[in-house]
Amino acid sequence: MTLITTRSMNPLFLALRLTWVATLVCAPLWVSAAPLEVGSAWPSLTLSDQHELPVVVGITTQQVIFTAEKSVSDLLSQVLGAEGKTTLTRTNTVVVADISAMPAMISRMFAIPKLRELPFSMALVREASVVADLPRRKGAATLITLDKGKVTQVQFLQTDVQLRRAVSSTD
Repeated sequence: MTLITTRSMNPLFLALRLTWVATLVCAPLWVSAAPLEVGSAWPSLTLSDQHELPVVVGITTQQVIFTAEKSVSDLLSQVLGAEGKTTLTRTNTVVVADISAMPAMISRMFAIPKLRELPFSMALVREASVVADLPRRKGAATLITLDKGKVTQVQFLQTDVQLRRAVSSTD
């Protein structure tokens, strides 16, 4: 005969135990998520830009410029300048900025209003998990070149010359 204790019958205890087991079972799935690399299929993303308009990064996109740091985003904005919208459209390039680390109040009150002044669209990532598999390097923008939804090249751009060359190279 088995003795059932009050602790093991407690619904809270059972919920915690199930959560723990689910975490252990699913942990390999989280850990095994490989970073995007040459040959990988691009995960189609639909994000919102600084004007809350949808930005689709999909099969027709040829380049993605990904930034995860304010200083790199500022450098990119400076390089693109007033011709940014025309250049990005002509080269089928989408700029994606990860602002997930920024507190929501700061982004709403300061960052997004400032981004609205840009003459081009910048897709904003508000949840880090959405771009967790994108390659990144401190102090650099990541240029991901795509061909029909496949990654063909990954480069890390740190200077204005590299960024200028990247956004004007695809015709």
